[in-house]
Amino acid sequence: MKTRGLQGMKRWIPYLFLAPTLISLLTFNYYPALSAIYYSFTDWNGFNAPHFIGFDNFVEMVKSLDFQTGFRNMLIITVFSVFVSVTIPAIAAEFIYKIQKPGLQHFYRLMFVFPLVIPGMVILLLWQFLLNPEVGLINSVLSSLGVSEEHLPLWLGSPDTALASFMLIGFPWVNGVGVLIYLAGFQNIPRSVIEAAQMDGATGWSLIWRIEIPLITSQIKLIAILNIIGGIQAFQNQLVLTGGGPGYSTTVPGFIMYQSAMSASRFGYASAIGLVLFVLIFIFTLINNKYIKSDTEYSPD
Repeated sequence: MKTRGLQGMKRWIPYLFLAPTLISLLTFNYYPALSAIYYSFTDWNGFNAPHFIGFDNFVEMVKSLDFQTGFRNMLIITVFSVFVSVTIPAIAAEFIYKIQKPGLQHFYRLMFVFPLVIPGMVILLLWQFLLNPEVGLINSVLSSLGVSEEHLPLWLGSPDTALASFMLIGFPWVNGVGVLIYLAGFQNIPRSVIEAAQMDGATGWSLIWRIEIPLITSQIKLIAILNIIGGIQAFQNQLVLTGGGPGYSTTVPGFIMYQSAMSASRFGYASAIGLVLFVLIFIFTLINNKYIKSDTEYSPD
C-alpha cells in the first residue's frame, strides 16, 4: 500500500513543478487577454465599475478619422516592411550562400547578425539624430551636396515626410534574422539539385528564379507573415520618435490604443482596438499555420 502511495505521489510531482508556471501563465497572460474581450464592450476608466455599452466602442472606432488614418498608415508601413523584408535579406543571403570559403561565409554571417545585439531603443535614438533637420547627418550630407537650406526636408518634423521617414528607418533594411532564415533555406537545397539544373543549362538568374526561389518559398512565407504580424502590433517608433505626429501623420492603431489607455484612461475603447488587432493577428496566424507547413519542399522521393 505504501509503495502504491509513493508511486501515486511521484506521478503528481511533475505537475507540481509545472503548477507555478501554469498559474503565472493564467494570471498574467490568459486572464488579461480574456478580460480585455469583456472590457471592449464597456465604458471603463480603470477605477469605476465597467458600464456595458455593447458595440459603441467599435462603432466609434470605425467612425473615428484618427483610427482611419492610423489604419491606413499601418497598412502602408506593413506593406513596405513586408516588401523589403522579403526581398533584401534574400539578396544578402544569396550572396553569402554563393561564397565558397567557409571562413569568409562565417564572417559575413556574423556581420549581419551582430546588429541584433544592439537594443532597439538605441537604434531608434540614432535614427532620430540622423533625421534631425538641423544637426542630423542626412541633412548635413545634403547640404554638402548643394541643397539649399530652405529645400532641406524636415523629415520627422513635417506631415509630408514623416511617414516616409519612418520607412527610411533601418536602411538598407538587411534584417539579420531574415538573412539567417533565408541562408538556412538556401543551404538546405541539395547540391545534387543545383548540379542537375546546371547540367540542364540553368545558370545565373534562371538558376535563382527557377530552382532556388521555389525551394525557399516556406522561408519567404514565414518572413512575410512575421512582418505582417509585427506591423500590426508595432507602435514603438511612434512612441519614441513622433508621438503619432505631426498631426496624425504617423499614428497607427497600436499607438491610439496606448494613448487611449495610458493618457485618456479609456480602457474600454483601448480594449476594443486591441481586440480588432488581435483578430487581424489571429487571421494571419491561421494563414501561417495552414500554408507554411503545406509548402512544397524538396524530397528525394
